[in-house]
Amino acid sequence: MKAFHLKFSVDNKMFETDLQFLLGEDIKKMAHVPLEFDLYLVIPGFQDELIENGTKVNMARPGIERFVSRKHKQIITIIVNGQPKPYGEGKVSYEQIVKIAFPNPAPGTERGYTVSYSDGPLQNVEGVMTRHSVVFVKHNMKFNVTPTHRS
Repeated sequence: MKAFHLKFSVDNKMFETDLQFLLGEDIKKMAHVPLEFDLYLVIPGFQDELIENGTKVNMARPGIERFVSRKHKQIITIIVNGQPKPYGEGKVSYEQIVKIAFPNPAPGTERGYTVSYSDGPLQNVEGVMTRHSVVFVKHNMKFNVTPTHRS
């Protein structure tokens, strides 16, 4: 009986297996991806599917299975108007910070906001944000958001 070889890629590197089913952790080990990283099955036309370490994947589906690995998203704390807030992205926009500071603004009010920050990463240690601006964030970065009258 002829052994079959099922091909798949992880981060654009090709691999083969003769097993129809692999666990997420087996795929990571074969591709030398740290177990704490996230592994996603790329499904064209759909959202990528997160493959947990214990998830069983059928490698015999039509075509070559394509996976990508990403460092697991870490939640950090940013300080907004003196209050610690969990945050899970590497950057934050002016609009996101305003929404964190004032999640429920009074209806019908057209307010402007002054947003200043300090204790940031090397890319942007301190400064003032304007509409549509984006800054990199780090743990315990401080933001001060003050409502102003719109001119």
